[in-house]
Amino acid sequence: MKRVDKDEYLLIEESIRKQLCCFFTEQEIESLARESKFVQRSSQLGGFTFLCLLAFNSDALAFESLNDLTIKLELDHDICIKKQSLDERFNQRAVSFLTAALAELFSKQLAGGRATLISCDQFERILIKDSVCFQIDQSLSTYYPGSGGSGSAASIRIQFEYDLVSGSIVDLSLNAFNDQDATNSTLTIDVVKEGDLVIRDLAYMHLSALRGILQNLGDFLCRLQANKNVYQLRGKKTVKLNFSRIVRAMTDAGVEKFEDRVFLDQNLTLQVRLFVYLLPESVYQERMRKAHLNAQKKGRQLGKEFKARARLNLFTTSASEKLLDIQNAWKAYTLRWQIELVFKTWKSLWKIDKVKKVKKQRLECYIYSKLFIIVLSLNMLWITHNLMRGLYGKNLSFYKAIKTWMRSLDRFKEAIFNGIEAVTDFLVKFFKLSCQKHLLEKKKNGNYSPEIIQDILVLRIEGEPMPCVA
Repeated sequence: MKRVDKDEYLLIEESIRKQLCCFFTEQEIESLARESKFVQRSSQLGGFTFLCLLAFNSDALAFESLNDLTIKLELDHDICIKKQSLDERFNQRAVSFLTAALAELFSKQLAGGRATLISCDQFERILIKDSVCFQIDQSLSTYYPGSGGSGSAASIRIQFEYDLVSGSIVDLSLNAFNDQDATNSTLTIDVVKEGDLVIRDLAYMHLSALRGILQNLGDFLCRLQANKNVYQLRGKKTVKLNFSRIVRAMTDAGVEKFEDRVFLDQNLTLQVRLFVYLLPESVYQERMRKAHLNAQKKGRQLGKEFKARARLNLFTTSASEKLLDIQNAWKAYTLRWQIELVFKTWKSLWKIDKVKKVKKQRLECYIYSKLFIIVLSLNMLWITHNLMRGLYGKNLSFYKAIKTWMRSLDRFKEAIFNGIEAVTDFLVKFFKLSCQKHLLEKKKNGNYSPEIIQDILVLRIEGEPMPCVA
């Protein structure tokens, strides 16, 4: 890629300055600290310094003691405080303050808007959601119970949902492990709006969640659960689909895929389009091998209907054929795996799951401050990514960029303390570096979400596809 010339540099600088709507000021953070009563009187340890102490220490809770943190405060901020006094600051007011700071970061992101990767007539947003879990010390099992039995006694579950088109986060919450995805799916339906396509895993997509999405005028795309029956009305009789017969018919006719209209409930109140794909024999055999191993562990037998379904990939959608056709539905569903890449960076790079035995409030302060810096950093990387695509048509490797970003956190922190101009200058330099070192490499048989979106989301006019405009 060619070097950035002076005119481009000024364009990049101005663009970054305009997009820093998700940035926060020290005064705003201090105001939140006072509103949450974390700061009630004049104190040498204010809200802004407390947030930076935690947020910019990537391994603070995994390895550092309270004494280590007091040393850091004295070296970096010239604040002398005893470790007992610092421990007292990790209280419920501190948790409320950091929660409010994270919420403020969200509100700035949503209020300011964000340049989209791709403009499509079909969907305003493509929402994907999943949760990530990790174990914590069993002393906190009263607050964060785990799976029990042979599993962990205490575990944290973080729910995360974001828009693939703009990168905006729409839900991020801390829960106990036993607050299951199915329950959470109905609690966050209010984020769905008209024009959304919601792609979620099986655990989130029971009937009440699907109906909630439709009530909010959104559309969904999900896999059909292995034990879920679907129905059709034939004449005046409600008939349950027999997938064993479907497999035989597809095999005999040499058909690899087809779609049909079905109902997800026996009362015939929720009609959807069902996409049926016949898997290659090698994929089917591997799927059955894993299923047999799992059945043996549980002392179960695999039924005829299960074996038939294992030959198929089954998806349901409320979207019309104009919005999403059978040629692209399976590929569209693979977009959900982008969230697994996000969780990979959370654990492998940000090390959000590396925690030690501490009291509840200190653990929560650590997690919320870690989420704060993750969200803030992601916002900054999206600025870089959008500029790179807009100017050069190139994609940013977020994994590569985050690794460099984390090595630059101290310089980013220094820029924050010096104001918006310093942050702008930092991001311009990071952009120039990214254009050389953080490009996404094309992999054989690999796809990147913007390319998948641009490939599958086409507006059909009189039977002809119209590609989306980047």
